[in-house]
Amino acid sequence: MRRRPPFPPNRRPPIGRRPRLALREAQQMKDIGDYKAAANTFERLAKGAEDHAIERAPFLYLQAAHCNILDGQAQQGIGLTNHGLRLLVKSKRWSALFRSGTRAIQVLEENKLHDPAQKIQTWLDEQLVDHPEVKETPLSQPHLQPSSKNHPRLPNKCPYCGASLRSDQALWIDDHSVECTYCGSVVSIYG
Repeated sequence: MRRRPPFPPNRRPPIGRRPRLALREAQQMKDIGDYKAAANTFERLAKGAEDHAIERAPFLYLQAAHCNILDGQAQQGIGLTNHGLRLLVKSKRWSALFRSGTRAIQVLEENKLHDPAQKIQTWLDEQLVDHPEVKETPLSQPHLQPSSKNHPRLPNKCPYCGASLRSDQALWIDDHSVECTYCGSVVSIYG
């Protein structure tokens, strides 16, 4: 019997089939405007990921927060936003904190939640005071830049879990593939 080689140390393993299907379902609910159901699914997945120390938990909490805000549940959304960002601080993921915090502030501002957005901005600045290098990297830069300036565009969605792929959250593995932030699958890009 052949043993599978261990997962490369520079990449996290993708999530299992059932969580990936639940994530796809949550993304579909969000896409059709069923924000309450999407928020519940994202939060359930986030709690499971946090319980198992899976480092995608903060991003799932932030997705749940976004859906709650879109559903009109601002306080719930703000609480989940704070929790997701604090998990990033706890794990000392400063670049991810900067990108995710900035995106969370944009979401709050877009939904006219100016006071919570300002509080998070102040908190974010305090957390990153010892990490000024993080703020010097443009938000549009991925975690790891491909070597070519003319790299192909990311697809809008991960074909495995349906999550939105954003250049400011994608981990470039090489010039033609990225890792999905939510499910860990490798998305190959041609063109």
